[in-house]
Amino acid sequence: MSTSSQRFIVNASWLIKLRWVAAIGQLLTIATVVFLFKIRIPMIWALLTIILVTAISNLILSALYGRWFQSVDRRRLPWDQILGIVMVMDMLSLTALLFASGGPNNPFSLFFFVNLSLSAVVLNRVWAWSLNFLSILCFGILLIEHHQLEQLDVSMRLLPIRQTGQISLAQIGLFVAFATCGSVIVYFMTRLTDELEQQQHDLREAQQKQSRSEKIEALGTLAAGAAHELATPLSTIAVVARDVEQAFDAHPPKFPGAEDVIGDVRLIRSQLDRCRKILDRMASHAGETVGEAMQSITMRSLVQEILGELPQNDQIALNLKDEIAGEEIVVPLDSICQALRGLVQNALDANSSRSPIKLDIELVDDLWQWKITDTGAGMSPAVLQRISEPFFTTKPPGQGMGLGLFLAKNVIQRLGGEIAIRSEERRGTVVTVSLPQRHLGAGQDKI
Repeated sequence: MSTSSQRFIVNASWLIKLRWVAAIGQLLTIATVVFLFKIRIPMIWALLTIILVTAISNLILSALYGRWFQSVDRRRLPWDQILGIVMVMDMLSLTALLFASGGPNNPFSLFFFVNLSLSAVVLNRVWAWSLNFLSILCFGILLIEHHQLEQLDVSMRLLPIRQTGQISLAQIGLFVAFATCGSVIVYFMTRLTDELEQQQHDLREAQQKQSRSEKIEALGTLAAGAAHELATPLSTIAVVARDVEQAFDAHPPKFPGAEDVIGDVRLIRSQLDRCRKILDRMASHAGETVGEAMQSITMRSLVQEILGELPQNDQIALNLKDEIAGEEIVVPLDSICQALRGLVQNALDANSSRSPIKLDIELVDDLWQWKITDTGAGMSPAVLQRISEPFFTTKPPGQGMGLGLFLAKNVIQRLGGEIAIRSEERRGTVVTVSLPQRHLGAGQDKI
């Protein structure tokens, strides 16, 4: 659910409570005036009808809110429009109440400012200013015509313009003061509300960034520990594999399939060298506090660096036009290579047909777009929602830790890029990576 929707939902709850308070307060005020001060109100039934309409509308709003809040799917309702219409009704109700009870002479005409302040907090900027203009119009109507109450102080009474046939200086001043005060209240209240929302948004983003940084720091510590712990057994395996290889070279075996065995030993040696290289890179970068320096590299060289370490690179159909292959991009080389290599490897692992995966690299509107397409089993919507979570994987146990996409997404986002994943079950997956063409942000020389 969006932040805007949450704001209106919370405001709906408070507005319902305030409208009940207003309706009860209006009834108590009328009862006090009639029974305590013995003031006769000729249009009392009209006032009670207006209050009844307010109560009925609030019952409908309460039922709508309660039914939505208790529903399972919670489909989004246009709360901004609903609350805007409700507050327009309240503004018109207040105008009608004042019209029947003295107009601008009624001390409760100050409640216009209460409604305006509330609208600036509850509604968005457009609705708030619309309510402000409506209140100015309503107050002007009250100056032109309203029902007088004899009990109000005659010396302070503003006779209707329609009755006197002329506009007094007091009426002009009161109207200008009302319009000015209402506009100032709405202006500063909407600015304050916008600033608070922006601060909350910035705070949430900072918390999310801090959370991602903590996860990456924890993974870096885990990588350094893994590199340290695995170094000794890998060294032992490398020594044994080398001894076996040397023994086979000195005394070539004669049994059937000996050549295959020798080839397997050499493959073990090559894979061990690759593991040592990866662990050395993990150990060297895990303790860095500042980050990896940016490097300028051509797109052709970057692709070669990424695909060169993939054992299944012959199953990749690369589409990179010569006219853009020489373009340069400024990136942290090791990080971006590891991120993109992981995405390509995921596509290779998921590919179910004999046809190669597609890797299309284009330059679109100053953005490098890497589109990786496989023809695998695809992913369901439920899996797509969790695919970027750390340690979540769809691979069988022992074949993946669920960190590749998580790390890749963090690296690419910190470079100012983004990852978009589109997948359908039994139709494959398309991963699109967008990266800035040259500059990755002012002062961003390390990541």
